[in-house]
Amino acid sequence: MAINPFVNGLGFSKYNYPDSMRGMFGGEKFFMDPYTSGYHFMYFFPPDTIGNEVGQFLTTVCQAVTIPGITVQPIEYNGLNDMKWYVPGITNLERNTVDCTFVEYAGLPITQIMGRWVTIFRNILYGISDPSAQNTYSQGAYKGKAVYATTLPDGLTVQFAAVFTGVFPTKIPTDLFESNRAQQEKKEIQISFQFDQMLTGTAAESYAASLVAATRNQAISTSDSIYAVETSSN
Repeated sequence: MAINPFVNGLGFSKYNYPDSMRGMFGGEKFFMDPYTSGYHFMYFFPPDTIGNEVGQFLTTVCQAVTIPGITVQPIEYNGLNDMKWYVPGITNLERNTVDCTFVEYAGLPITQIMGRWVTIFRNILYGISDPSAQNTYSQGAYKGKAVYATTLPDGLTVQFAAVFTGVFPTKIPTDLFESNRAQQEKKEIQISFQFDQMLTGTAAESYAASLVAATRNQAISTSDSIYAVETSSN
């Protein structure tokens, strides 16, 4: 029997707020925490031809993520007198892309990464896979993986997670380099990554939780060690 990835033993007893007339979510004893956006992690695992360091860098500098929704396509039936009724049809992703926003830095690391990644499967000069390497036409050479997770403000408790397979970028952001002498602003790049499947559910959340916990612990331990050195020096 298939497991429904959106039903993970959800119980509504904790949402049984007694003051349903006013619909309030806070109080001395009963409260419901709102879901807050802005606390996310996006882990990139590019193909071996790109390297783990690139994935770690993209993970660090990813500013925003937009993932697709899942839509039910209803089927329409027609009767006499133009009467209509509907039954649910197929359920599918609205699109097979995930959009990520990055801040570009001096030295243009984001542009170079995307240019290198795209060139693996489509050299912009010759229209073929990278002529300087072998077997780059294989999907394993240019497709990677990504793991997305949103958390509570503690930066640890995963609320939603998705694993994207068959990931590759669809743009080299050369259009970023327009310029206006009257404006000196940072440049943010939005890259759409194509993917084959978006996997959710308990397994995805557990996988993401292990990555998030490792990231959080490493960041906190690094900061603590820096403050410890400064404290001891004083």
